[in-house]
Amino acid sequence: MSNFGYFVAKLGNHGMGRALRHRDFTLYALAGWVSNIGLWVQRTALFWLTWELTGSYSTLGGLAFAEAIMTILIMPYAGTLTDRFDRLKIAKITQFALCVITVIIASLSALELITINILFGLVMLNGVAEGFWTPVRMTMQPSLVPKEDLPAALGFGATMFNLAQFLGPALGGIIVATLGVTYACSFNAASFFGYLLVLFIITLRYEQTIPHKSLGFIKEFKEGLVYISQTSGLKQFLLLSLGVSVFMRAYRELFAGISDGIFGMGVEGLAILSSAAGLGAMITAIYLGSVSKITGLIKIIIIALVLAMITQIVLATTNIFWVAVVCAAILSAVATYAGIGGQLIVQNTIHGAVRGRVMSIWGIILRGGPASGAWMVGTLATYGNLQSAFIIATTLFLFIWFWAAPKTTEMSKNLERSAEQRDAAIN
Repeated sequence: MSNFGYFVAKLGNHGMGRALRHRDFTLYALAGWVSNIGLWVQRTALFWLTWELTGSYSTLGGLAFAEAIMTILIMPYAGTLTDRFDRLKIAKITQFALCVITVIIASLSALELITINILFGLVMLNGVAEGFWTPVRMTMQPSLVPKEDLPAALGFGATMFNLAQFLGPALGGIIVATLGVTYACSFNAASFFGYLLVLFIITLRYEQTIPHKSLGFIKEFKEGLVYISQTSGLKQFLLLSLGVSVFMRAYRELFAGISDGIFGMGVEGLAILSSAAGLGAMITAIYLGSVSKITGLIKIIIIALVLAMITQIVLATTNIFWVAVVCAAILSAVATYAGIGGQLIVQNTIHGAVRGRVMSIWGIILRGGPASGAWMVGTLATYGNLQSAFIIATTLFLFIWFWAAPKTTEMSKNLERSAEQRDAAIN
């Protein structure tokens, strides 16, 4: 066997490379990576546009919240649809909608017709489409790889996502600074269209939905909530994750204000902060992609969150830009560990028949929490300053941490094993 052939074989049997043995997953993940680069390019552009139009921390947070609230309202219904209907068809429809909305934003920007009110309206419409996209996206990976390769698939997907977070904002900053917001949005539209084409190529080979008689949306969504409450430790873990998202992730949506409002670094500083956060997240994601078992993840998350609280206090008190850059990288690394590790735990411990509904709740936490936190922190900043708002957020999370920490052993015992293992223990 040639050296190259040996390398490929070794890659395909170790770590994240295991997921790349599956053609459809590879196409899906790589197309998603390009799309995520485009998404971060556009987000960087829109947050900077918002800051230019208003110069307001609360409006920055409000823009993120406006999109997220629509996603939150739609996601429970979308999660139920995901369990009931063809996930791939839903993915195609929602990705097409996202593409169209992005084209509209780019067109209005090119015609210089964009205002803050129009931007809020389009972002809210985008939030509706994301509400349908998020649960179907989260249920696609388990349908593209066998269960034994799921950690590798999640790790690879998260690594590429965070690589996009590293490259996208930097590219977005360059495009906005040299060409303008219109080109940034056009880049995103093209990446979305490429993702849409891939959805017409792949096939879901490991579907886990279980045919059942439709009970109606309310009853079916209630089944998901009952499942969460009856799965020992799951409710507590989701509440901890919600606290992380709201109080320890708000910094990212406020990077434009941190860069220009505190340090006077402009769009270049925004790109640096966002790229540093992406780098920290990518390093964590690469590490988690090599994890073959989830035992001990919850304990590490609890410990890592102490580091995150200390780092957020440093971010809130420093007047040195490059210290803030390091803080952004550390905070993002910990948030990524909690996010990917948490998704591994939740995906592993739930039954396939309720996956869409449970993961829609998880999606609400990951999507709505940071936006809600950004709006809260941004609003508090208007009554004082951004640094004191971050200190208040960290203090509030400290109470949640003290509530969750004593439950670490219980959560680990019940959640760090598969649904099948848990059923076998009960029977």
